[in-house]
Amino acid sequence: MGKNRPGSTSRGVATTTAVVAERPSPARLAVSIGRHALPLVSLYVLHGTIASFLLLTAFNLALGLMLIVGTTRETSDPTSVDPRSRWAVMRLIAVLVIAAMLAVVAAIIAIPIAMPAVLLGVSAGVDWMSLLAQKNMLTPAALMALLAALQAQVLFEERTTPGARGPASQAAPVVGDLAQDRRRSLAAYAAQVTLIATYVFVCVILLEFGGWGLFAFPLLYTALLVFYDACPDIAQRIFPELWRRT
Repeated sequence: MGKNRPGSTSRGVATTTAVVAERPSPARLAVSIGRHALPLVSLYVLHGTIASFLLLTAFNLALGLMLIVGTTRETSDPTSVDPRSRWAVMRLIAVLVIAAMLAVVAAIIAIPIAMPAVLLGVSAGVDWMSLLAQKNMLTPAALMALLAALQAQVLFEERTTPGARGPASQAAPVVGDLAQDRRRSLAAYAAQVTLIATYVFVCVILLEFGGWGLFAFPLLYTALLVFYDACPDIAQRIFPELWRRT
């Protein structure tokens, strides 16, 4: 009775520590939608299979985790960058390098995420090794890595200011609020873990039952991924305690 709850004062009046969810800029949202749509493109346009859709979706979820971890800001991060970093050729190089790094790490992280699909697929007779070499797997995966890298680059440019030539520094004021950004990252991570848990359910439906689920669940799950990216404030309502932690 006498103890205060997090986020409230001794008089029961709410404090201002609650984090307000930040919706992505139109550029980041457009890139995010493109990344989430690629497994569907592989399935419906490139004549892929449910197995290839599930593998690409696991890779996409791993990329999402990498983006959350990689774009969480620290107090030591630079705020001012060389104006030449905004040149088109420098942006292209940055995106290609980030894409290569994301692809390698996400491929490793995707292994445990995709394990339910792999185990269920083995019992269903899926040849996973030949599937990995198919063009309708490799091309969308490469494009997803590029789009994830583009998301990271756009976010980096939103958070930094072109300054003097030379090494990046902290000469410019901080864009936004670092403490709130970390709380948002914590909530985004919690939401991503929930989406991964939901992925297991989708694997069971698609590989074990099939039927009408083959048409409905890929679209519904992709719509869920887009919805979480477009409306992160939903995560704030689902995971209120995580959003209040520092």
